Amino acid sequence: MSQPTLPTKDPGKDTQTTLVDRRQDAAARKPRTRPTLNLQALGIYIAALVIFLIFGLLNPNFLTSGNLRDIAVSASVNAIIGLGITFVIITGGIDLSVGSIASFVGIATATLMVNAGTSPFLALLAGIALGLVCGAINGLLITKLKLPPFIATLGTMSIYQGFAYVVTNGKPVYNIPKDFVFMLNSYVGGIPVAVILVAVLAVLCWLLLRRTVFGQNVIATGGSEETAWLSGVRVDRVKIAVYALSGVLAGIGGLVIVARINAAQTDAGSPYLLTAIASAVIGGANLMGGEGRIAGTLVGALILGALTNGLVLLNVPSFYEQIVTGLVVVIAVALDQGSKGWPLFKKRSAPQAEVPQREAAV
Repeated sequence: MSQPTLPTKDPGKDTQTTLVDRRQDAAARKPRTRPTLNLQALGIYIAALVIFLIFGLLNPNFLTSGNLRDIAVSASVNAIIGLGITFVIITGGIDLSVGSIASFVGIATATLMVNAGTSPFLALLAGIALGLVCGAINGLLITKLKLPPFIATLGTMSIYQGFAYVVTNGKPVYNIPKDFVFMLNSYVGGIPVAVILVAVLAVLCWLLLRRTVFGQNVIATGGSEETAWLSGVRVDRVKIAVYALSGVLAGIGGLVIVARINAAQTDAGSPYLLTAIASAVIGGANLMGGEGRIAGTLVGALILGALTNGLVLLNVPSFYEQIVTGLVVVIAVALDQGSKGWPLFKKRSAPQAEVPQREAAV
C-alpha cells in the first residue's frame, strides 16, 4: 500500500507570507509624511525667550553674564529633581516625596561627614544610595500594595521628612567639609559644577528615555498599562525603576542644596517639591501619562528661576512669587490642552433617537 504524499509547503505559512508581502508593498506605496512641528514644545522656548527679554528691558542687570549664571545655578536643583519627576509623570504617576527625600538625604549625608567622620566621596555615594532606597520603597508600595501614587508618596513624604528630623533631633548640621562643597559648588572653566551636573544628568536621562528599551517601556506604560502588559512589558518593574530613579535624582538635588548653603537643614528640600513638579509640567509632561520631554523640563526650570530672579531685581515682595508660579503652571497646562483641542469647545454629537421596539406578541 502506497504512503500518502504529504504537502511540501504549509498553506498557513504561505498565506502569512503573502500578507506580509502585501503589507510591505502597501507601506512602500504609502507617501511619506513630513515631520510635524510641535507647537506646544516650541511655545515653551518662545515663552522663555519672551520672559528673559521682558526682564532684561525692565532691569538691564538681568541679562548680565553674572546674573544669568546665578539663574542657572538657582534653577539647577529644580532641574535635577524635575528630571526624575518627568519619568514618574510619563508613567502616569506622581511623586510627592521628592522634597522630603532631598531633605533626608542631605541631613543624613552631612551627619555622616560631620559626626561620623566619613569621607565626602563615600558620604556622597551613601546619600545617592539612600535616595535610591527611598524611591524604590515608593515603587514597591505602588506596585505590590496597589496604593495610588498620590496616597503612597503623600505618606512617604511625611515619613521621610520625619526621619530627617529624627536624625539630628530637628537641628541643622554645620561645618560641612570643604572637599564636599568643592565637589558640588565650585567652577570648572568659569561654569558652575551644578550647571555641568545638570547638563550631564539631562543627557543621560534623554538617552535613557529616547534611546533605550527601558525608555520605550516607560512611555508605553504611561500610554496604557494594560496594552504594555499585553505587549510583554513588565509594568511593575518599570514603575519601581522609575520611582527609584526619581529618588536618586531627588537625593542628588539634596546634596547640591547642602553644598550651596554649606549646611544641612531638616526641611531644606521641602520648597522644591512644587517647583520641581511645575518645571516638568511647564516643560510639557502630561499628568495623564505617556508624554514628557527632558529638554522641556530644563526650560521649565529656567523659566521659574528667571521669574524668581527677575522679581527680586524688580524689588517685588517674595510672596508674589508663589502667585506668579501658579499662574505660569496654569497657563502652561491650558496651552497644552489647547494644542490638543479644547474639550469644552468640541462639538457634541447629537444623541441618537431611540428606536421604539415592537412589543412582543403574547
